[in-house]
Amino acid sequence: MQYQWADHQIFAAEEGAILFGVEQGSLFVIDEETRELLARPGSSGACDPDLAPPTEREILQGLRDIRILVPAGMPGGVAPLVFDPAEFPLTTLVLEVAQDCNLRCRYCYADGGSYGKTAQLLDPALARQAVRSLVQGAPDGEKLTLILFGGEPLLNLEAVRAALEEVAAQREASGKQVLVSLTTNGTLLTPEALALIRRHRVSVSVSMDGPAEVHDANRRSTGGEGSYASIVSRLPALLEAGGTVAARVTLAPEQWSRVEEVFDHLRGLGFHEVGIAPASPVTRGFLPEPRHEKELLQGFAALAGRFVQAAARGELLPFSNVIDLLARLHQGQTKAVACGAGYGYLALDAGGSYYLCHRLSGEDAFQVGTLGTGPDAGKIRSSLAQVTAGKDVFCGSCWARTLCRGGCHYENHLRENQLGLPQGSSCSFILAWLRLGIKTYAELRGNGCDALLQLLENRIKC
Repeated sequence: MQYQWADHQIFAAEEGAILFGVEQGSLFVIDEETRELLARPGSSGACDPDLAPPTEREILQGLRDIRILVPAGMPGGVAPLVFDPAEFPLTTLVLEVAQDCNLRCRYCYADGGSYGKTAQLLDPALARQAVRSLVQGAPDGEKLTLILFGGEPLLNLEAVRAALEEVAAQREASGKQVLVSLTTNGTLLTPEALALIRRHRVSVSVSMDGPAEVHDANRRSTGGEGSYASIVSRLPALLEAGGTVAARVTLAPEQWSRVEEVFDHLRGLGFHEVGIAPASPVTRGFLPEPRHEKELLQGFAALAGRFVQAAARGELLPFSNVIDLLARLHQGQTKAVACGAGYGYLALDAGGSYYLCHRLSGEDAFQVGTLGTGPDAGKIRSSLAQVTAGKDVFCGSCWARTLCRGGCHYENHLRENQLGLPQGSSCSFILAWLRLGIKTYAELRGNGCDALLQLLENRIKC
């Protein structure tokens, strides 16, 4: 029987070479013999492993067993699955309890928390209704997630309280599991807010960008004052509240060279985990130069190397960027869609309108229903069609397509529709980051860190 090569990539690593099966998201460390066979001129043609010379037969049979060799005539790539949003009940809701903020961060994509609309606070009664709709509309056995968001959600403590009380009531009435998190700038963590967080076991993400010099350059109050000191003074009480507290970092391109410094500073403040993101190019001034991307990758690579060193000691370095990517690679999780937006994941603004995701909130083209009428599957289909148009063709031959599926809808919309950049303007960084993740994973496997990798499986995110 004739076989052909499935789409695959080979990456060099300290442990040798890594073979990546594109469609399955499979990873294998291969020996030099296998690497040479795969790289040999003419090796891309059809073959029959059982009729190969004895020196090659075992290798080819092994590659057939792991589906790098597939029966001849199979399509070169597997077409992306097509899903109907109507088949996905809402299970993750980003609830914008406050479309307003007491800070004016220079890279804010939400226009100071208002998302381009009139600043407003969510009515506590609507907060309760939103929670009931989430819990009662989901099938039994589903794990539900409520994210209290803004703007700055603690500007509207009454709506936060109402949502948390309703979650407790619905958990008791339905028996469903509802996980709750809060994203805050950390300046309004009053004793009353901390009591709510403690009582309802809320996980908290604090938007904080590192040392005072870095943070205050980004995140200032409406009066122009830096916010670092205000957050640091409140952080010990938050950490004592007993829940998970993560730092949510956003850095402008000129700060990308300081990734390690930022991570170490925030870890030193006591954060349980640190995640670092480049600022979205909300204006052309935030578009990076190649040197900025190089600096960011160098910082990420340094932390990935430290992650491997810590793992060898039986420790987990709490750098969530690496943790989440390694968890996906370990699970062999490929993506059928870029993210969960529209497929069980929506945002609800303070006026009671659903949007495809929280980052597209306020944009009329991505408004997909109301709390009163429920999510509109037709509008969700239309919004998804708009943000994914052309991606299947553009991404079809990319080796990372099953790990990426085109990237963040909001980032693409921002770059391509608002700034007029060509498709793929962020691809080089994404590909370099995925290569780094694959090499890091191979190092962990080579160092015998399987037990630690197993712990990461619960970390997989959309």
